[in-house]
Amino acid sequence: MSISKPAAPSGIRRQGHKWIIGLICLVLFGLVGSFFVLTSSSISGGEFCPQLFQKREFSYQRIPGTKIRLSKTSLSPSVSPCSKNILTHLNAGNQIDWHVSTVQYGAVSQTLGPKILLSYLQSTNADGASVWDEWSFKNPPYAAILWPLVQEAAVQQMYFCIPEILRSVDTELNAKDFKNKLQRVCTQAAQTKLKGLVESEATNSLRKWALSLTDEFSEDPEIQALR
Repeated sequence: MSISKPAAPSGIRRQGHKWIIGLICLVLFGLVGSFFVLTSSSISGGEFCPQLFQKREFSYQRIPGTKIRLSKTSLSPSVSPCSKNILTHLNAGNQIDWHVSTVQYGAVSQTLGPKILLSYLQSTNADGASVWDEWSFKNPPYAAILWPLVQEAAVQQMYFCIPEILRSVDTELNAKDFKNKLQRVCTQAAQTKLKGLVESEATNSLRKWALSLTDEFSEDPEIQALR
């Protein structure tokens, strides 16, 4: 004759179920929280150096919601997005700056000014060749005028005007008119930027550069306003 064990009270069973469900929720919460901390603490992106026309990647860890770093910045080797057809026309400077082109923290990503120039430098034609490398190879006298202006616009962090500079390229013009046309684009862009800035060392540098472009049209009222 077998003796059956008495069934556990329903209240105890319900408490056991709640405890298991609570434990599962706690584990899931911990996993989600850990994933959030790991992803939101990781900062990565790209940088561009206008003096060298080179790019590199960076990454580091920080406490989420703060600027307190958990690790040193890791940098990839720098490489150029273009060939000597462009690089040969650039001006080497004593100062080296790195401007952030992209940044990603967690699920949030942001694209900044230098990415504009990088996109143009890396654009290709139907054959897969770099559009501006090829153009510079075929038009060295014009490339010698174009790229120093593009470089200085990048140094001054005026990436917003680079599309207009490149759209203004016209090899039907003689070298003097070609240069004047591009200089005017740069000067007007500098004037626009200066209107929204508080006077500082950076604005003085930008104004000085803009005025240095105005030899051929220094009587222009818009140019005089820069002074």
